[in-house]
This record gives sequence, C-alpha cells and structure tokens, in this order.
Amino acid sequence: MKTLDGSLAMKVTPRAAWLALASLLLCACAGFTPRCEEDPFRRGLWPVYTGDSEEWAGVREARSLGPFLHWEKSDGQRFFEARPLYSSIRAENLKRRDWLYPLAARREMPDRDQSWLLLLARSRSDHEHETKQRLFGFVYDGHTAGGEKYGGLFPLGGRFLERFGWDKIQFWLWPIFARGQKGGYTETQILWPFFAYGSGDGRKLFRFWPLFGVRQQEGVYDRRFYLWPFIHHRRERLDSAQPRNLFYVLPLYGRLDWGPRASRFYLLPLYLKWWNRNKPDIYRTDLVWPIYTRGRKADGTEFFALRPFYGSSRSDEHDRFSVLLGLVGRERRYSDEFQGQAWRLWWISRLSRSSEKGIGDTRHIDLWPFYRLLDVREADGSSYGFVRLPYLLPMRGLHPDGWDRHYNKLFELYGSRWRNGEYRSSTLFGLRDSRRRSNVVWESWGGLVHVCRVPGS
Repeated sequence: MKTLDGSLAMKVTPRAAWLALASLLLCACAGFTPRCEEDPFRRGLWPVYTGDSEEWAGVREARSLGPFLHWEKSDGQRFFEARPLYSSIRAENLKRRDWLYPLAARREMPDRDQSWLLLLARSRSDHEHETKQRLFGFVYDGHTAGGEKYGGLFPLGGRFLERFGWDKIQFWLWPIFARGQKGGYTETQILWPFFAYGSGDGRKLFRFWPLFGVRQQEGVYDRRFYLWPFIHHRRERLDSAQPRNLFYVLPLYGRLDWGPRASRFYLLPLYLKWWNRNKPDIYRTDLVWPIYTRGRKADGTEFFALRPFYGSSRSDEHDRFSVLLGLVGRERRYSDEFQGQAWRLWWISRLSRSSEKGIGDTRHIDLWPFYRLLDVREADGSSYGFVRLPYLLPMRGLHPDGWDRHYNKLFELYGSRWRNGEYRSSTLFGLRDSRRRSNVVWESWGGLVHVCRVPGS
C-alpha cells in the first residue's frame, strides 16, 4: 500500500507482528549468549530428520519421523529401529535383527546362527559342532556333525539324529508309533503316552498308562507308579552314598528319606513337614499349604509366611518382608562387602539403592508406568545412567532390549542419559535436545535453533 507522501509501506498484521517479535527475541538470545568452542547439536528439521553432528557421551544418533525411525552408534554397536516393525544391532560378535519383536528374528554370532518366525519356521546352524536344523511348518531337516542328514514331515513320518537327548528317533503317524535309540538302549512308544517298552545298557522300561509303569537302571534307580498320579514309589541315586527313597499315595500320605533329610505329608495339603535328622533346628512346616509356613534353612535363614497377608525371612546377611503376596515388600542385604536396600510396590515398581566395596553405588527406580531411573557411580569415580518417562512396558534390565526398541520408545516423551560428566536429554522425540559438559549447556530446538549458555556467566 502507499503512504500519504507516495512511498510504499508494508501492511502489518497481528500475526506478522508476533513472528517479528519472536525473531527479535531469538536474535537477542543468540547475540547475548556466550560463544562456545564446540557445537554438538543436531542438524535438520524436526520431525522430518535431526542428527548429531558429532559423538557425544559415547553416542551418536539421528531420528526421522519423530519416534519411528532411529539410528544410533554407541559402545562399538550400531542400532537401527523402524518402530514398531523392525530393529537391528550390529556389533563385533553379534548381528541381530527383529521383526515385530518377538515374532520374527535373526541372530548371527561367532558360534551359531539362528532365525525364527513364530513356531512356523525356525533355523539354527551351530558353527562349533557343524550341525544344522531347519523347520518350516511341519517339514523339518538337518544334518549332524558327521554330515549325516535327517528330515521328515511331522506327524506323518521321519527321523531325528542327535536331537532331544537321543542318538536316533524314528516315528510314523505320531503318536501312534515312535522309537528312540541312545547307545545300546532302545525305547518304543505306541499310542503315546499309553504304552511303551524299552531295554538295553542295563535299563528297562514298561508303561501301561495310567494303570502301571516301571523304569529301571541297574544300580542307579527304580521308579514305579500305580494308577497315575496317585501312587508313586521311587528309589534313586542308588550308586551314591545317600540313596533317596520316595513313596506317596495322593492325597493321604507321603514320605521322603534322603540321607539325614526327611519329609512327610498327611492329607495333603493340610500338613507337610521337612527336617534334618542331624540338625533338628533345620526344618520346614506347612499347614494348609501354602497358607502357613515356618522354618529354618541350612544357612541360618529363618522364614515365616501367613499368606496372602504377610511373609518374611531373616539371616545374618539379609532380611526381607512382603505383604499381600508381594504387593508391598522390602529387602535389605548387608555384609562387609555389600550394603543394599530395595522396596517393591505393586509387584512391578521398585526403588533400590546399593553400595558394593570396590564396585560403587547403584540407584534404581521403577515407578510403572510413569518413570524409570538408573544411576551408577563406580568406585573409580566414573558414572553412567538414564531417566525415562513414561515407561509403559515394565520390562526390566539395564540394557536396551527388543521391547524397548520396538514399543517403549514410541511413547517416551522424555529421556536422558549420562556418562562420565557428559549429559544428554531429549523431549518430545527430539523437538528439544540438550547437552551438558562441565558448566556449558547446549540446547537445540527442532534442529534449527541452537543456543549455547554458561550458567552464571
């Protein structure tokens, strides 16, 4: 538009005025912040793409499309996630890929390779023993270390070699017929589990389930049952200094004698008792199991439970208690080398702190589903840790796993981590990123606006 003197002028709208004011404020902030020799900030345009310009606290990462695409390099490993569909890890001794974790996966390691798709397809190659097994649907094949091949179509027919603890297994129309061989012992099963017999290498088997069954190995064990599962009689470890003799008639009576150890039950679960004949103070008594329990272990631990209301145990090196089947509980451990205490809330949430001589201090907080923290201060003065919120899937562990990579980080509105005095954090999937080293703080907004400040200067 034209002014009264004929010159041109720009029409100023309220929106344009606010944009101009915001630009002036940003310029003013940039003009008055101290100059920094380093600039570790992300470059790009959030949320399309932002990426670190250099490694920071041992980590270099980039994001695209908010939380959906993520690249990272840290501790000699390279990570990539296309959440929630795919993730990969590449390290010196591991190549790991997951699709819709844990539905499908591929692992490549120095000693073996393996992959799977639910229970539909599986493959495993053992490089050390030079064996291989593959399964696709009901078809399987493989070869042994000696190069002998096997395969079949389950349950119609086939064979296994050096699998499931047997040298050889053959089957036809399973469970109608199956035969296994191990050394000189051969076992045949017909209409499993109803009928079976076997012999060889001093072993014998006969089973007509559920009426009667006997399995023996000369000088080692003799196991029998009658009207399974009600009557069992077992004599085991006959070749040892302390044979074990077990007999029970459910639910009326049962006994176990094993060297100095003995136990009895009457009208299960009304009364059960276990004790040591040589050490009468070592025992356990259950009344209306599992409601009432009291006893003392060989290491001196005394325990008591009145479930579901209360349970506790105590020794010279620890004490713990819980109420309402672990709804709330506390555990403490103490010795000359270690001091630690942990509280558990709602079975999943946990607050713990420990100190170990020569190792350092560890603080761990899980407040599911809101917050998770790990802070480790090592004895040599180094430290590392992280904060994450929210943390929806309560999967424990200090290192990234499949649940984290595929699902948890889709909802992580804020996360931070630190190592040896270097600190980094991210808010809203990279909309705001912060770095801190010593007394210098860098901030990046959307990969476009970068601010460096020295607090107190």
